[in-house]
Amino acid sequence: MPRRGKIFALLLAVLIVIFAAGCEPEQAVTGQPPQVSPAEKQPSPPAAEKTMQVTVYFATKDAMYLVPETRTVPKSDKPIEAAVAELLGEPKNAALVRALPAGTKLKGITVKDHIAYVDFNDKLVKGHGGSAGEILAVGAIVNTVTEFADIYKVQIMVEGKKVATLYGHLDTSEPLSRSEKIVKKTL
Repeated sequence: MPRRGKIFALLLAVLIVIFAAGCEPEQAVTGQPPQVSPAEKQPSPPAAEKTMQVTVYFATKDAMYLVPETRTVPKSDKPIEAAVAELLGEPKNAALVRALPAGTKLKGITVKDHIAYVDFNDKLVKGHGGSAGEILAVGAIVNTVTEFADIYKVQIMVEGKKVATLYGHLDTSEPLSRSEKIVKKTL
């Protein structure tokens, strides 16, 4: 074999050994490990691992039904709070309206024995009225929170206290179960 062929074969053999050993060519040539950025050191989790889906309920404009909206939100160690935060916002679908009064804020959520105690500021009981509005507000809260498998009932609270009713038409003094009767799956 001519001298050039031997050198080529030798270089090829060295490269094969380097790659087979899992060594970077730069390290083999310089004797130093290659420079790796922090982003390359730890692969970032897929987008699906950084977000979660929650289902929240908004009212139809005719105040007859609740309609679910699925939202993609940043992953949270407090998913119920994330869902209620979405409920307090505006619906994405223009055919729907908020079921809770503007200015309503979540003060906190605690869970005990599969019952979520959801505490709001006093804006929840101000500004809305009528039996249809109350049914939709209560249903939106209860159905949104019971979307979580470990929550069976919801106790609605205002300023840290149980309330007998939101607008005078529906008993909210005890924990409530979800209601599918007022849900319309699609518009």
